[in-house]
Amino acid sequence: MKITKKRIRNVENYLYEIRKDDEFSIGISGLAGIENQFVNIGFTNDLNIGETVLPKICGPVSRFNADGGYIKRKDLPKEVYYVSREWHWTDYQGNEYTKIVTIPRERIHREPISAPNIELQIIEIDNQKVLLASKQKKEENNFSIIKHIINLLLELFGECDILDNARRPINPPQIIRLNWKIFPKGEYPWETVEPIIKDRINAQPKGNRPVIAHRNEKISTKEPKFFAYGLGGFSDYTVYGFPERNLYVLESMNMGNATYVFDKNWEEITKLTKKEIIDANLYKNRIVHSQDWELEIDKLFA
Repeated sequence: MKITKKRIRNVENYLYEIRKDDEFSIGISGLAGIENQFVNIGFTNDLNIGETVLPKICGPVSRFNADGGYIKRKDLPKEVYYVSREWHWTDYQGNEYTKIVTIPRERIHREPISAPNIELQIIEIDNQKVLLASKQKKEENNFSIIKHIINLLLELFGECDILDNARRPINPPQIIRLNWKIFPKGEYPWETVEPIIKDRINAQPKGNRPVIAHRNEKISTKEPKFFAYGLGGFSDYTVYGFPERNLYVLESMNMGNATYVFDKNWEEITKLTKKEIIDANLYKNRIVHSQDWELEIDKLFA
């Protein structure tokens, strides 16, 4: 069954051909004519069998898929969050100064909702390339995630298919994850890093750019020997590797997030999903973007 809407509300209206408790798949059965849309969300031009991506953020559904969300809890005390900005001032002698300042503020308490982190994969059925989003079972407990997956594909491509596994058996190939652009080992001072991530910084709101650049420059002063940045739904993270210290620092492009520090082999981390990396307590340290952020970074390398 093909769905061609902007968004669905009632999942059951689109699953009437599937019997209760039967497994089925959600994807796109025909890729011809929409190849460019696949490249835009993180796939290669070749669309090789096995390519798997967490799709790039293109709207509210894909943003929730990659980053999760929150519920405002007015019944709880307000929480403190931090806003960082570049501050300019001139003294009485006409000398100009610039400084990054971080200001604590209060807001309604936000209860986080974990990101679904649904990945998309290119597979082959009957000698044709097919996009597979997920296998699911038709049961009421799954209706929420099924609705999310369908709306995710509708946001990204404007269509999706419900594939009955009884008629179209799916044998997923070996996964080739396209989540990170990894650069050769070497030295990565800020002069080398800045041109590489300039476009990604410029994609952020104008007022946030100096702060994001400052944080990345600060980490670069620690002389990383390894550098990578995220692709697709990982595009908000840059990785600085310090193998001699067994440290791998993930810095977020988004304001209000945190810096994550890992002490495991980067090769193992790249095999994980974003949800596993951030949500499963696999990190060594989590440094909040607060007024003490620089001090905590210095402590990390002391």
